[in-house]
Amino acid sequence: MTIILLLAISFAASFVGTLARSGGLNGMPSLLLIGPPIHQVIGSVKFSNMFASFSSFYILLKKKQLKLKDALQLIPFALFGGLCGGLLANSFSGKAMNLLAICLLTVALDHEFHQKTATFR
Repeated sequence: MTIILLLAISFAASFVGTLARSGGLNGMPSLLLIGPPIHQVIGSVKFSNMFASFSSFYILLKKKQLKLKDALQLIPFALFGGLCGGLLANSFSGKAMNLLAICLLTVALDHEFHQKTATFR
């Protein structure tokens, strides 16, 4: 049952993130509330973000706003960054990652709130 709930929340967060740029702010707290380990939550959110990023990449490529040659040159840097980030996150304890996630989500929520309210002024 937990796996189905994880998949549903990840799909919804990815969908919202694609439309409104804030899927991580919805998905991570929702996943943390149902109780899986923080490393599993981060992996789930990153997995859903992969699909959102790929769909954006495909649209940009299709509209010829991005050249395939330029994108292919960035793949080694993206893979290296992802590998380093994964190893770094894996080196922290679950308690430290929970604290870090709460701090980073608070900062991101504050930034998102100020960005959205600035457009209404």
